[in-house]
Amino acid sequence: MTILNESGIPDALSPLYGVGSVCERLPYVLGVVAGTRSEAHLAQTLSGFPASPERAAGAGRLLFMILDPEEEPEGGDLATRVVGEAVKFRDAGAVLLFRSRSAELLGVDFDFETRLLERRLGVPVLTVDLFERERDPGSTGGPMGLSTDVEDRALAALVDLCPHRNLEERPGKEGTEKARGRLGGLLGRRRSLSLRRRGGRSAEPPGPDRRPVALLSLQASLGRAGRSLRELAADLERAGVQVAGGIPGPAAEEFPALGPGTVAAPLDPYLATAAGAARRRGAEVVETLMPIGVDGTARFIQDVAEAAGSDVRAGEMARARSVWESLGSLRSRIRGKRIFFTGDTGLEVPLARFLSDAGALVLEVGCPRLDRRFLAPELQVLGSGGVDVIESPEWREQLGRIDEARPDVVVAGPGLHVPLVARGHLCRPSLDFLGAGIHGYKGARRILELFARSLQRAEGLDAVEL
Repeated sequence: MTILNESGIPDALSPLYGVGSVCERLPYVLGVVAGTRSEAHLAQTLSGFPASPERAAGAGRLLFMILDPEEEPEGGDLATRVVGEAVKFRDAGAVLLFRSRSAELLGVDFDFETRLLERRLGVPVLTVDLFERERDPGSTGGPMGLSTDVEDRALAALVDLCPHRNLEERPGKEGTEKARGRLGGLLGRRRSLSLRRRGGRSAEPPGPDRRPVALLSLQASLGRAGRSLRELAADLERAGVQVAGGIPGPAAEEFPALGPGTVAAPLDPYLATAAGAARRRGAEVVETLMPIGVDGTARFIQDVAEAAGSDVRAGEMARARSVWESLGSLRSRIRGKRIFFTGDTGLEVPLARFLSDAGALVLEVGCPRLDRRFLAPELQVLGSGGVDVIESPEWREQLGRIDEARPDVVVAGPGLHVPLVARGHLCRPSLDFLGAGIHGYKGARRILELFARSLQRAEGLDAVEL
């Protein structure tokens, strides 16, 4: 495998695109974007929300707080404006405050605003950066962020909603009173009642002799793609693993416990920040292949089971062989097909690894940013196939390489999709994989079906006589 860095400007969506996706997938969360009018407009446009600023938009709970660059922000002003709008969402269990770069440059004290909001609303208020504050030492590539970066940072913030695993870390009387106060404010009444009805089930730690597993993924946890997490959890439980739940949970009060004695398993290749947050909690983070594709899922289940105290290696290899046999017809559709990834979502490396295993020829894997430390297991397996990985690809150079190679399928971001189709290339949008439920054994079938449908439609068009 060859890894090159072109230090170019890749075709990647702005992190603002991920704001709407995060809010749509967390129906119990109120999202607040604090920034300039242009940032609010960009977030609305990229997220598909047509609503005007400072009003909730679409099915997602998303507010836009417009900051005037000509006015110096006053302490508590942002919190007051959010409280005025938040009364419409009394069943919200938490608030995600998205911090733009301009808001920080204008001097907004987000720590103060967050504390004030928590006291007034009575629910947890978590801050999520829309820009890269500091580069991870294992990450290389250009300064541009990915749309999935917001999901990573939001998931890292949501780890704070997980109850602590250790009995020693559970709050005493003073902490309990503080927590009770946070649940009794403007938005917290229903959540407090819900906690009492459920008996605080999620906060009760399992027995000391067990190592429960929490699955980290925003894409696979909720919505239509949530089926892949349920399927993967069922496969883990079949292997004797106790799955405590997913992060995020189905409700603000239903997050699994996390801390020493627990195992955290990231499902997506761009969750380095969220994995770090779980590790700081004291949980053991499993470093293995992502559960994308057949061999990736088998290796994931094996390593997670081992971390949880089980050994299922022989049985899982037999299961993987059986799944490969059931995918025979789909594999024959893509065997020998030449596939090119321009790079946009961060899923490219595990997808390329799986397609190579399935018999396709991956010509290039574009990565706007490559975290070599977090993706070390993936890169090690992908390297055996001789695939070229290009960090921070220059989009003009990419177009030239695609025109020269003439691949059978190009997995392209929104910016290059139309130009490539106009040049006669068969393209598959990279965003199709974000909500398709690609994790686990059944997810492997869905991945191959996406490529098979593209090839089938292209063959059908070629057969049309004009």
